[in-house]
Amino acid sequence: MTSPQFIIEDALEAILTPISGLNVYVSNRRGARFFPYATIRASIGSQLIVPASGVFEVPVELSYSDSAVRTNQTTFESNYFEVFAALYEESDTLVNRIEDETTNFKVYMARITSQSPTIRTDKRAWVRGLNLSVIASRVPTPSGYIAALQFNDHRNSQYLGAI
Repeated sequence: MTSPQFIIEDALEAILTPISGLNVYVSNRRGARFFPYATIRASIGSQLIVPASGVFEVPVELSYSDSAVRTNQTTFESNYFEVFAALYEESDTLVNRIEDETTNFKVYMARITSQSPTIRTDKRAWVRGLNLSVIASRVPTPSGYIAALQFNDHRNSQYLGAI
């Protein structure tokens, strides 16, 4: 069974791959990277709702890099906004787009939480990062499973209704 962070990395890679001229790498990829590139790194976060719920918060770092030698700042910013636009379209949400690229996976929420511009002087590179937060479950919410978020007395007797 594949871990949620790798499923999300692969889904985001599939979303960004259609961008012309962009090389997309996931966190477990080693070796040389060719400019311009985007690196995706997700890590498993805390378990939400209750222990053993199967619903996790998965923080994702997406970093876009290009060489300061081969591009200027205006071109770099323009290309970065292509990456940003690939995550958000008017026609479909990021949640649906991640789910379309996966199987047996339920995404409850996906959003950009922050962005950070930097310049790496050792490599003479422009780098701009996006931090995303994804709340997801490996199980596609079958009935009877707590990730289905059905908090009624019949399914989850440990929850008491407030009157």
